[in-house]
Amino acid sequence: MLEILDLFPKNISNQIFQKSDIDLNTLEEIRLRVQKPIILKFTDKEFVLDYIISQDEILKILQFMCDNSIYSYQNQICKRIYNSKRRT
Repeated sequence: MLEILDLFPKNISNQIFQKSDIDLNTLEEIRLRVQKPIILKFTDKEFVLDYIISQDEILKILQFMCDNSIYSYQNQICKRIYNSKRRT
């Protein structure tokens, strides 16, 4: 799980690490929404960080994850979004 935090800018990963009462081994999901607090979803609870993420930060994370080529991952991203909407 610690490897995934390397995808985030240091200021965001530091926010996550500052919370000593959380067990990152049970972290299942990191929710990022523009101008909303970051939500960490664990096996048995959710934790809301006191950090509001900007659109630019989300875009930088996405670009980093896609090696600065979002276009090359476009089909995979769209397919993933489509499949997740079908499940709900």
